[in-house]
Amino acid sequence: MAERRKPFFLPEARECGPVSTPAPEPEPAPEEPAGRYACPCCGYLTFRIPIKAAVAFICPVCYWENDVFDPGEDDPSDENGGMTLRQGRENFKQCGAVRPDLVRYARPPRPGEIPKKSPENWG
Repeated sequence: MAERRKPFFLPEARECGPVSTPAPEPEPAPEEPAGRYACPCCGYLTFRIPIKAAVAFICPVCYWENDVFDPGEDDPSDENGGMTLRQGRENFKQCGAVRPDLVRYARPPRPGEIPKKSPENWG
């Protein structure tokens, strides 16, 4: 009996250059413009809208979440887990954020965010 060959319909690999090229590196995100309004906690100009209108805005420098109800310096802020503004300022001076666990998310102020009046003299 004659040997019968089974036909294969698989494509043949041919060398025709690189199959895929690596994806280009993503471009860095553009920096957000500096704000015009000072954060009530750190004093840096990170708010782009007035404090009364900045609902749930979190300052990227100190990580204070804006409380539009403005509880006062020594009254607990619901948005900040009951922390007072005075406590937030003290924590920012000591560790660089309103709470030690948020230091890794906070960033230094950019040149355009530094107010003419120094934050150390703020409050």
